[in-house]
Amino acid sequence: MSFSNDLDPQRADVMDAVREAGSGWAVAMRAHKLAPPDPGFAERLRRLAQAAAGEQVAWENAHAAGLLWRPVPGAEGAEPPYELRPGTGRRGPASLWERFDRSVNALNRAIAGSNAAEVADAFGAMAHVAGELADAVASDDEAAARASTDTRARGAA
Repeated sequence: MSFSNDLDPQRADVMDAVREAGSGWAVAMRAHKLAPPDPGFAERLRRLAQAAAGEQVAWENAHAAGLLWRPVPGAEGAEPPYELRPGTGRRGPASLWERFDRSVNALNRAIAGSNAAEVADAFGAMAHVAGELADAVASDDEAAARASTDTRARGAA
């Protein structure tokens, strides 16, 4: 079997992984678009981080297989879903949200081009900061729940 015959099945596998990662990313983004005001925010952020990590791996493999990203026209001006935008009451550390906003801008720039390695890197940065935000929001939620339970217990006494 020649190298070119091996490459076609490899590229097909890579493209399958790219489609699967893209589907996961779309589901994670839709969850933020259709989100209720706040319940489950930390989990939505965690799913976003996982989807971005999946995209990173898929596009690293696509780049290694010699594939290019198909540029998204107008991507540089795109905004994330409402609950992820600045000024919408996002919960969590401001410094993490600033990093998140920078990662959104970097991802938008990357997907406006065709370099699969840059796209992979941008998704990797998004995965990292979204994961940190998910942890921070979940920790805040747990602290708030404990405080609420403590307050109710004191009120019942």
